Amino acid sequence: MPNMKKGFYFLRGNVYYGEYPAAQVSGRVCISALKPEHIKTDVSFTDKDDAVKLWDNHAFTEQEFTDFERGLEIIFKCAGKTEFKEIDFTATEKRLGVSLPREIKILYKFLGADGRLTEGTERFLSLDELYTDGGYIVFYRIRRTFVGLSVDEGMVGVCRKGAWECSAGDENFFYAMNRIVVKTICSMPFVREGKITGELRAALSPEKMLQETFSGRLDILEEYWQYGNIVLFNEGGTLGWFRSNGFSANIMIGSRNEELFNDVLAAKLGVKWSDVTPKKI
Repeated sequence: MPNMKKGFYFLRGNVYYGEYPAAQVSGRVCISALKPEHIKTDVSFTDKDDAVKLWDNHAFTEQEFTDFERGLEIIFKCAGKTEFKEIDFTATEKRLGVSLPREIKILYKFLGADGRLTEGTERFLSLDELYTDGGYIVFYRIRRTFVGLSVDEGMVGVCRKGAWECSAGDENFFYAMNRIVVKTICSMPFVREGKITGELRAALSPEKMLQETFSGRLDILEEYWQYGNIVLFNEGGTLGWFRSNGFSANIMIGSRNEELFNDVLAAKLGVKWSDVTPKKI
């Protein structure tokens, strides 16, 4: 587990107060320079106080633990999964010889509700398949490439051809939510993906435009943390995944409700929808 320090930290444009990984700081931001709506803490501060900025690939803060669990709960509810069994990790920890990080325990609480997420050539490992290698707990595989969580640093690493790579600029453990969203959408009865062709394609504030476009149909999942990506949802059974790199943008919609699915597709978004639905994975 990384060394944690208590103080103000800056994430996704907002300031929070709590524990953060002390060795994974990339810079600082003046708290008093921010608008009040971006200060998500009641802890008092002065004009001289800063909030630390963290590496993209950093150990979870308390806020991220909360958002990770709540976000997964909403995603699985959209997929019609609402029963999550408590898991006894004692046998797994004894087999691995390590205490499982909190992130892993939260993840596997939800993975048990949908066995499809542990199937295929790109998948999460089942709880019985978890293993340790090079200081990482390996939880995901993409054919011969493996993804793991560092036991000591709480960072996500990738193993290719037996060598582990871990970059401060990569995704942190929200990588898991990212994969769950895409795989869940692709497994829904009604699925369509498309390329953004209108003003939204290179919008600096796509959240605002998406909120206006899908008002009454889909909401933005505020608990989702991934730069350039946005998750949209309707607990009635629909999920959307918007991805932008500043030059081009794509969107994927999946639903269990055909009426709601068609209503979402009819929104004036500026999308060239593909004639082929995504391959189910």
